[in-house]
Amino acid sequence: MIKETATVVAVDGDKVTVEAAIKSTCNSCQAQSDCGTGVVSRALAPKTQQLTLHTPMSVKVGQQVTVGIPEAGVLSASAWLYLLPLFTFIFAFFAISRALLVIDIHHELAALLPTMLATYLVYRFIASKLNRIESAKYQPVLLSVTKTQVT
Repeated sequence: MIKETATVVAVDGDKVTVEAAIKSTCNSCQAQSDCGTGVVSRALAPKTQQLTLHTPMSVKVGQQVTVGIPEAGVLSASAWLYLLPLFTFIFAFFAISRALLVIDIHHELAALLPTMLATYLVYRFIASKLNRIESAKYQPVLLSVTKTQVT
């Protein structure tokens, strides 16, 4: 279980909205002052993220809570969203290049646009499918509540 501390920002019945600070590894890197990636990350990345989840626990706005996401869900969603579009790109490019050779088109750029379209469509399909899944392995859960309130 991946755990993160968050602050309750809204409560609506059994729905709780929590906000957590996004941590970046750039802050602990020794080359952060000379790195363009770190500068872009600090300038463009959001500093907090909000999640809304269902919980039977009683919480109040301002309380610190521990939110957990099952590791299996993160790993499988990452595999679906990264690996399948990558493999789609590779195999679609190979297949479309071969098909274009049959009709005597020998330029690789001619295969690039249909390959990118196929990759995009596969990515959008997977993203929409993962959004529709109401599986427990993808849902964050409220693990614990601290006794003190942040004011």
